[in-house]
Parts: sequence; C-alpha cells; structure tokens
Amino acid sequence: MIPPGEMTQRRLALRQEIQSRLPDFASACEGDIGVMLIHQDAFAADLQEEEFALLGRAIKYAGFFGKEVRIIANP
Repeated sequence: MIPPGEMTQRRLALRQEIQSRLPDFASACEGDIGVMLIHQDAFAADLQEEEFALLGRAIKYAGFFGKEVRIIANP
C-alpha cells in the first residue's frame, strides 16, 4: 500500500505533467465537458512507448475530474 503522502505527491506530479505537456486537454478536463474525445492518432501515431504512457496518464488525469474518455478512429 502506498502511503498517503506519497500518493499525494504522485497525483501532484501527474497534474503538473499533464498541465505542462497537454495544456488544452488539462483545461478541458477541468471544464464542463462530460466526455473527452481523443483521436487514436493523437497519441502514439508512430507506436512510441512514451506516447502510450502519456495516453495512460491523460486518461488517469481525466478520471480525477470524473470525465469519460473515448478513443475514436478514422471512419
């Protein structure tokens, strides 16, 4: 089990990363939008591991604000 203080630090670090790297996404999460739509190529279009990890962090961040995240594909 992670100590509460460490969990707080992890959440703060995640928040800072998303606000820094994805400011528009962070603003949308903090706003009135109920569902976050992300195109499948918005992250990891080149199948890069770092981008996959960032997508996971973005989804977790959206969850902090009670947002649903949907990944959409090309028609």
